[in-house]
Amino acid sequence: MSPNPPVWCAKCNLRIAPYDLLTKHRGANYHQDCFLKLVREEPDEKRGRQAFDPPSRNGSAEHIQASTGRVPK
Repeated sequence: MSPNPPVWCAKCNLRIAPYDLLTKHRGANYHQDCFLKLVREEPDEKRGRQAFDPPSRNGSAEHIQASTGRVPK
């Protein structure tokens, strides 16, 4: 029996073999390929969120009131 406990990948949930390349990120262990996929997915998620929540062009009511001193209709 091996003295080292098994290590599991946080992305694919498969065991990382002792001879596989291992990446640790934010306290989690990943296969090197799984980590690269994770890094590529993060910017895609940010772009997706921006598409669903575009910034307003006119600004919020609080912003307009603060800059002009009047409440918009």
